[in-house]
Amino acid sequence: MKPILSLLLIAIAGLLQATAKEVPQNAIPFILDSHVYIQATVCDTVPMSLIYDTGADRLYLDKDYMELSDFGKLPLKKGKARMGGAGNNGVQTVPIIIDPIPVRIGDVLYKDNITPIINLREILGRHTDGMIGNNAVFGKPLIINYTEGYLLPVDALTSEMLNGFTKLPAQFNDNRIDIELELKIDSVQTVKGNFRLDLGCGSTIILTNETLKKLNLQGKQTADCYYSNMGVGGDGTDVNFRADAFRFLDELNNIVISASYNTEGSLSTRPHVGIIGNEILRHYDLIIDAPNEVVYARRNNDTNTDYQHSSKAQFGYVDRTDISDGWIVSSLYDKGIAQAAGIEIEDIIISINGRPVKEISWEEQRNGLGLNGPTKYVVKKANGEIRTYVLNIDKEII
Repeated sequence: MKPILSLLLIAIAGLLQATAKEVPQNAIPFILDSHVYIQATVCDTVPMSLIYDTGADRLYLDKDYMELSDFGKLPLKKGKARMGGAGNNGVQTVPIIIDPIPVRIGDVLYKDNITPIINLREILGRHTDGMIGNNAVFGKPLIINYTEGYLLPVDALTSEMLNGFTKLPAQFNDNRIDIELELKIDSVQTVKGNFRLDLGCGSTIILTNETLKKLNLQGKQTADCYYSNMGVGGDGTDVNFRADAFRFLDELNNIVISASYNTEGSLSTRPHVGIIGNEILRHYDLIIDAPNEVVYARRNNDTNTDYQHSSKAQFGYVDRTDISDGWIVSSLYDKGIAQAAGIEIEDIIISINGRPVKEISWEEQRNGLGLNGPTKYVVKKANGEIRTYVLNIDKEII
């Protein structure tokens, strides 16, 4: 590993140790930053930061990580494969590693014979070396404890483990999990059907394009948002609005959700009506008993109400200080304050209120920067020009 990557992984491991509370033996600590970040060891000695994604099956590695790391320079046998994603470009050809790669996550040892290389850091930022899916952990029941921040595979579930949990109406389809639930859009519109449990989604609820076509959003306050990268499938756009209520176990009210305009990829036409992400799931502790195809949930004490809030800066970024001067603008709300000021997709944010973003730690980013009122962004444009924009961060866009 190069020194900068080694230091980064050591820092992430330290964060995991510092933030993990008392956890059971053999538990796998994680950091929740919209996504579930865990530490793994690949090929016996190489540390790696992965996200866990119940919407995925196997190990995936990031293309920039492969270019920057010594691991990526190993004489690995490679090929190409066709695969899809969430964006509008549909199925794409991607490079794959076809050498067996052993991955150790806690006490779990998983070996993948085919490992796709995809654009993860372009979506999630510098802390994402790869992604691991269900094939690695679904051989046993898996406890996902958002309260204490750990994953725990167990040999068998006991009555003590299930204390306080409720069995959900779940179906397992090719290692993916669908749960029959109900979303109340307003007093006259309700979406009923299978929602996909997706720990790889950092949002609340995203409805598919097919579901969106059945809704009438006239008269509702909405905001369209464009994303430059939604995975292998390329870019995409969705519409954001508020729904009256969603019942997982208990009822969550006044939820900011989105629905996809994408006509290709995993958010277009699917048997499920939408996906449920971590801004909802974090309020519950989960048990996924894949061998018996059962899911349990229990409400926890998380009082965070991010599901009721929408963007105030009205654009999104990814931290790419591993390869650039700052944070790259990756999403932009139509008619939002950032777009009106002149901020564009692929702009690089160099500083905020005079502070270089390279000095802003991952922990600060996770906790929120608390920006409010006139906020100065120094931005590097695609042509190299340096521009300054002042956004009055005040109201949420929805």
